[in-house]
Amino acid sequence: MAELTNLTDRLAHLRDRKSSSPAIKEDKQRPEPVRQPKKSSRPERRFANDYFMFFAYALLTVALLTQFALIACLDIL
Repeated sequence: MAELTNLTDRLAHLRDRKSSSPAIKEDKQRPEPVRQPKKSSRPERRFANDYFMFFAYALLTVALLTQFALIACLDIL
């Protein structure tokens, strides 16, 4: 038999052999391991309210109210 020169020829030769290992065969697929669902003993945590969140929401509210006020003023004039 001629000497196999590259990895592709070598793999093809191993697939063609009848006594090859199950790791090389493509017919059989390994069974997937059974995963157990996680048991969470703790309830879901909520984020703490901090001063930055209050400031950001207050700033957003002021910006929205100002825009609505400007739109209303420009429609009237």
